[in-house]
Amino acid sequence: MSTYAWRVVRKAGRWFNPMTLLLAMACFALPFVSVACDTPGGYAGASPGGTTSYNGVALVIGGRPEVTDGHERPVPPGEDDRLPPQPALAAALVAIVAAGAAAIRVRSVRTRRATVAALAAAGAAALLVGQVLVVAELTVRLSDHLARMAAEGVTLDATKTARDYVQTGQGFLLCLVLLTLVIFINGIGWWRARPRPALVAPAPTVDLRAPTAGLNPPRSIGSSAPTAVDPWSSST
Repeated sequence: MSTYAWRVVRKAGRWFNPMTLLLAMACFALPFVSVACDTPGGYAGASPGGTTSYNGVALVIGGRPEVTDGHERPVPPGEDDRLPPQPALAAALVAIVAAGAAAIRVRSVRTRRATVAALAAAGAAALLVGQVLVVAELTVRLSDHLARMAAEGVTLDATKTARDYVQTGQGFLLCLVLLTLVIFINGIGWWRARPRPALVAPAPTVDLRAPTAGLNPPRSIGSSAPTAVDPWSSST
C-alpha cells in the first residue's frame, strides 16, 4: 500500500468512532419498544389493530408513545400509556455522547481507544438495563389490561402471555449493535497500541578457547620476554 493510500485509510479510521457513535445517538429517534397490534382490545391510546411504539427520546424524557395512523383513540379509564423518564436510558445516552467527545478530543491513541471502549461499554450496559426495565413495566401494565379484557368477556389467546405482546424495537437493537462494534474495534486498537520492548541485537560472543589468526600464542608462565635486536649495531 502506498504512503498516500495508507494516510487516507488512517484518516478514515480516525473518524470511525465519531460517526458510529453519532449513528448510535440517532437510534434514539427510532422505536425501542412497542406493544403489538394484535393485543386484545388494543392498548391504551391505540384501538385494536394499532401499534403503540416508544422511541428512545420518549423513554429518556418521558412522554406519550406513537400510535399507528388511523388507530388513535382516547385512553380508556384505568389505563395510562405514558412512561416516566428512564434514568438508565438517559445514562446510556450521556455515555454515548461522552464517548463521541473523547473520540474527537483525546490525542493519545491508546488513551483514546481505552476511553472510548470503556464509555461505550458503560453505555451498552445502561442500555440493556433500561430496556429490561421498560419491558418489565409494559408487561405489568399489559397484564392488568388483559385481566380487564377477560373480566369483560373478551376471548384471549391462551398460548400467549402479556410479555408476548411487548416487542423490542429496531432502534434499541441497532444502537446495541453499533456500541458493540465500537467496543470491539477500540479494544483491538488498544491492545495493538500497547508499548512493546525494543528489539536489540545481542552482542557477538568470542570463544576465547579458539585459536585466533594473527595473534601471538600465549606464553607460559615463567618464560623470558624476547630481547629486542638492533640491526644497525655492529657485531663484535
